Amino acid sequence: MTGRKSRTDYRLPVPRNPDPKHGRWILPLIILAMIVLTITFVNSLEPAESEAGTTTTVPPPSTTTTTTLPLDVAAFLVTLDVYETQVNAFLGDIQGINADWEAREITSGETQASFEEVRDNIAAWEDEVAGASDVPASLAEAHVQLVVEVADLAPRVDDIVTGLLELDDGSMRHAAVIDFEDQVAVILDAIANLRTLAHQPSTPTDGSTTTTTSGGEEPTTSITTTTTEAGTTTSAGTDA
Repeated sequence: MTGRKSRTDYRLPVPRNPDPKHGRWILPLIILAMIVLTITFVNSLEPAESEAGTTTTVPPPSTTTTTTLPLDVAAFLVTLDVYETQVNAFLGDIQGINADWEAREITSGETQASFEEVRDNIAAWEDEVAGASDVPASLAEAHVQLVVEVADLAPRVDDIVTGLLELDDGSMRHAAVIDFEDQVAVILDAIANLRTLAHQPSTPTDGSTTTTTSGGEEPTTSITTTTTEAGTTTSAGTDA
């Protein structure tokens, strides 16, 4: 029949979506929600306790003491260096001559003459040490001891010559060489003692003594003794 409508003609019209991209707002909303949740979570956390700080204790700086020696003491220390060089040279001469004789590289007469030459040189050096004019007053007593030890060195060479001329197996000469070496060691000890005394601080002639300790928080103590006609006065002070 003309004009009859089909069943499909009776469908209700579907309204058209004005926004063809209906899902484009979902992602921004999700991101916004995540930001809000993150902020809320962070604010709900308790503040983290700060780690305990580490305290480093620095020790007080070390104190370097520079000692200035008087000119006469400094000059005498140079003289002691010369003494040490000379006595070691004498030792080397005696040992060298004795070794040459042991190897029979020189004759008995040459050996005796060589020993006696060293003895004469030692005797001249003994006079030089005894007549030294640059000895500081503070070292005079120790220098006298050095002179005494030096004076015993030349006779040791005479003993070596006596042992050389002895008709034995050389035992006397060997013993005399050992005695010479021992005496050289004694002289070197006397020189070392003089060096030690030279570097020790001298005591003031007015009787006052000052002791200073530096470094860190240690106090400084000064003790002064003054002698007058009325008596002796001692005062002490401590500086923080």
